[in-house]
Amino acid sequence: MKMHCLLLMAFISVAEARTPTVIVPSAGEPAYRVAGDVFCEMWEKVTGAKPRSVPDNGKLPTGDIVLIGSDAANAVVHRLILQARIENLGIRYGTDDYRILSLRDGERSILILAGGMGRSTIYAVYDFFRKKAGVEYFWDGDVIPKRASVELAGCDFTERPHFQYRGLRYFAHRGPHRFHAEMWDFEDWKREIDWMLKKRFNLFMLRTGIDDLFQRAFGLPYPPEDGVDPDAKPRSYDDRTSFWPLKYRGELRKRVLAYARERGLIHPEDTGTITHWYSHTPGSFMKKYPDFPVTRDQKTGYTLSTHAIWDIEHERTWEAYWKLTETHIREFGEPRMFHTIGLAERTFGADERENLQRKLHAYRKIQEVLRRRHPDAPLLIASWDLMFKWKNEDVQNLLKEFDPQRTILLDYTADQLDRKTYHDWNAYKKFPWIFGVFHAFAGDSDMREDYRILQERIGEAVQDPQCLGLVLWPEISHSNTLLLEYLAANGWRPDLLDANAFVSRFCSVRYPSALVASMEEVWRPFVPIAGTHHWTHVGAGQKPSGLAVQFDPHFRILTSSEYTNLTDERVKLHAAEYQRIMVPLREAPAILERLAQSATAGYANELWRRDAIDITRTIINRALKASLLKQNESVSKGLMQQLGDLLALSDDFSLHATMKRLECAGELGGVAPRINPHTEQTLKGNSENNYCRAHQYELVRYVYQPELDEYWRKNPKARSASKKAIQDRFYDTPLAEMAPKRVRSAASLRQTLEQTRKLVASLP
Repeated sequence: MKMHCLLLMAFISVAEARTPTVIVPSAGEPAYRVAGDVFCEMWEKVTGAKPRSVPDNGKLPTGDIVLIGSDAANAVVHRLILQARIENLGIRYGTDDYRILSLRDGERSILILAGGMGRSTIYAVYDFFRKKAGVEYFWDGDVIPKRASVELAGCDFTERPHFQYRGLRYFAHRGPHRFHAEMWDFEDWKREIDWMLKKRFNLFMLRTGIDDLFQRAFGLPYPPEDGVDPDAKPRSYDDRTSFWPLKYRGELRKRVLAYARERGLIHPEDTGTITHWYSHTPGSFMKKYPDFPVTRDQKTGYTLSTHAIWDIEHERTWEAYWKLTETHIREFGEPRMFHTIGLAERTFGADERENLQRKLHAYRKIQEVLRRRHPDAPLLIASWDLMFKWKNEDVQNLLKEFDPQRTILLDYTADQLDRKTYHDWNAYKKFPWIFGVFHAFAGDSDMREDYRILQERIGEAVQDPQCLGLVLWPEISHSNTLLLEYLAANGWRPDLLDANAFVSRFCSVRYPSALVASMEEVWRPFVPIAGTHHWTHVGAGQKPSGLAVQFDPHFRILTSSEYTNLTDERVKLHAAEYQRIMVPLREAPAILERLAQSATAGYANELWRRDAIDITRTIINRALKASLLKQNESVSKGLMQQLGDLLALSDDFSLHATMKRLECAGELGGVAPRINPHTEQTLKGNSENNYCRAHQYELVRYVYQPELDEYWRKNPKARSASKKAIQDRFYDTPLAEMAPKRVRSAASLRQTLEQTRKLVASLP
């Protein structure tokens, strides 16, 4: 025992002796202080010892030291340059470049972590621990090897990104906590923002509605905290009743954006015609201003009065729109960059020409209003309406009107299958643009993406100096861990565009060494299976003009015409589509067998467990589609049962678990996050509506499964009444009664894997 204590004391003294002092700039961006805090936090997580952090006061302590910041921020680094210890740092100041450099000073080590700005200094800290301690960072947790100390010597790394902007969008749909940013509290957001910095992103957007912006801008009353919002449309995604009080949501937005801003992240300010989608005009606004001009000749698009675009022919409209923007800047934001989607998803006027002229006028006016106040800030032009409602030649002419010095085309649907993108718009190598991957709608929560398209098109973007960024712009978050890692890595240095090459790297850093080889054998054949679904879709046997939004009809079986109107032509198309899906799906039984063999060893590892469930539910999704294309009743019912059993193994897919998490949010700014009693009905409606149906456990078990049973009864006349009865039961049954109750264990997962394997293998 005495010898053991002596050895332990020796180990502790060595660890203490090798724990450096961290010298942080005493002035400058807050991000430098954050970088110093991050270094101390990561060092303690790796070694168990907490470094001492001191301000840069010109005095050097004894022992090893870590210098945070370049010579522009840290006086000690400047002194080292004056003393000719180093000539320069070799970075571009004011950029995301950074240098990790070791020096010897007698018996001690000096480590310089220097970014071109505060944000990239944080990148340098995280990358140091990646390079020297083997730490890896994922949205769902870090992999942190433990060691006695981290060697400061032997570093000389200079990093600079290929793409200037690397970013993510968080959208306003609501559902299971994992996938929907509107469900996240401040602690969730801090973890997410920290992860963004670990992955070297620098741009993000909270497209999560505008919270209490109207109340702050126009002095409107807040909606009730204990009942349905007066503007809500029940059982739909347009029930925007706030789960937490709207005043609390406003405080949350303020805290989140302040936390991001302190770390140097860029958040574009919405400007122009921003009353659309989830930026609804409250009914209380129209009551206060009953004569306010609203467009009356909208031909297509959203129909609720709260969705209305204000009439752009009136100067009063533009003053009110700008008031929303300037209020957001004052209360929440920072005018570094702006963003507009124009008159998105709508058409106006008497004919095609008038519609185009109205939209052109909107873009011209948005710029005029913005440039009066912020003449030089970059403006992002979102591509959604351009892709959705414009002719290619009209977009080409539009780009000629934009100033390329201050305007950037945000082509966030650059992964669209039937191209209507940067190439068709004549932007490639001619106009500043950002390559965006839309990837998924709110209902597309399985893993999907055709990496062959990304490899080809991002490869094109790499060759274009005018391509300034690589972003992921979906309606859902965290649905595809592999894709998040793929874009983060290739946004910085696009040298792993081949999916197979990337899979090797991904597996080697995500899983324990004993599981790496088996997971590579899982991921490689799985990637083509995932790639059979895309947010846009051209089925086998169809011409490109057959392009359509790709939803999962098996979650909408009683309303989807895909399987309820089986004409001879559709049956023929189904046969071709079945063959297209089944080519890669033939590998699924072997994939599921490998996962089953690894379940005992892997189940306790949260990252392995999440990926195993994600891969399996994606395979079930494809096989469900195949079984319905083949009109195989027993296999389709069996697969839907297995999907429910699988989703029961994780809170990621439970609406009830999401409700419980909402109740755990902490107080902010003196405002309590008391849950609105209507929240459960709102959450159900936000999830069950036809657009958002996805992998929610309670829906699989209590809606999709009984609807599938009704479909196979083959009584079309009874379907409407049966569908309503199923939905009514779902809304009338408390989530607590529908919550998953299956035992969560390796044995349960293995059982589902084996049952699913048999069902998939039985497909002809």
